[in-house]
Amino acid sequence: MDDSVPQGSSVVALAKLHGIGSVAICGVRVWLVLALLLCACTDDDTAGLLAGGRPYPQEPPQGQQVLLDPADIGGQRTLRLGVSPYANDEQTRRDLAPLVSFLSRVLGVPIELVTSTTYGALVSSTVDGDVDIAMLSPLSYVQARQLSPGIELAARAISQGSPEYSAYLVVRMNDPARSLGDLRGRRVAWVDPLSASGYLYPRRVLTSARLDPDRLFSQQKFFGTHDAALHAVINGEADVAAVASGALARACRPQDSGLANTVRVIHKCGRLPYDAVAVRTGLSRAAVAKIGWAFQAVSNRTEEGRRILAGTWAISGWLPADDSVYDGVRSHLRQVPALVAPVALAELASEATDGR
Repeated sequence: MDDSVPQGSSVVALAKLHGIGSVAICGVRVWLVLALLLCACTDDDTAGLLAGGRPYPQEPPQGQQVLLDPADIGGQRTLRLGVSPYANDEQTRRDLAPLVSFLSRVLGVPIELVTSTTYGALVSSTVDGDVDIAMLSPLSYVQARQLSPGIELAARAISQGSPEYSAYLVVRMNDPARSLGDLRGRRVAWVDPLSASGYLYPRRVLTSARLDPDRLFSQQKFFGTHDAALHAVINGEADVAAVASGALARACRPQDSGLANTVRVIHKCGRLPYDAVAVRTGLSRAAVAKIGWAFQAVSNRTEEGRRILAGTWAISGWLPADDSVYDGVRSHLRQVPALVAPVALAELASEATDGR
């Protein structure tokens, strides 16, 4: 351990939390650790560059070009926006109210927010046409497209200037476990059967290490959201949780500063693209384009964008996207084809909150 980094310091705790790992903790100068943490905790993309120094795409059309014509949406008077269960219904509605208001204004059509209790419920609503626009997790999007190939991708989210995030397995800070094998007999908190970072990617990591999750863990339970899975570990309901890196971003918020000293990353399970903005089968290509432009107009590079995004789960904007960016998720799914079959989604939706 570098003597310049005190073992019990908040720097070490937060470095471990953000997965900087043993290399960053053992032998890397403290200025590098601090630099990484400052990068992780900032949400100001005003430099106009994406991760890796890439420039942002050209600004999308604005004004009259984005307004939806009645013909674009088959004469509908409102559009329904479905969202994954990142938090409870009340908090989700409060956090996304500025975004809903902005989309309603720029599209010229009232947007109605529809919250879902499970990932599967939102996939079902998207496939069945009960929502017109859906902010789908990567695996949910892949499943929805498999069930309804006419679903169109309008945009994909970014955070901290990056179009990708990480899947983590986390344990309490004082847990003696240091490897995946050390998790034997522990209780695991999954997010949802249709969560890539909260289920699919960590399970594939375990099976690739020849560790059968059904035998490795003494108990498995779905908690429905990343926050709930993370707090299950913090509160002692579970010993290990599978969560997205964004769920740990709250450690950088003053009101949750104690979280940095509570949990740590025991294994990184891969990177994957952020959530998709998908449009149901049947809406016109013009509608898909305009909905995409409306989302892409929101960015934390502007004062208005920062206000709109302040309550979201660390989203800093949206980018144009091609369906191929989710091929990595499809590859993971092919490796474990029986894990999440794209059938009986109603049953999957009801079972997700029951645990197993």
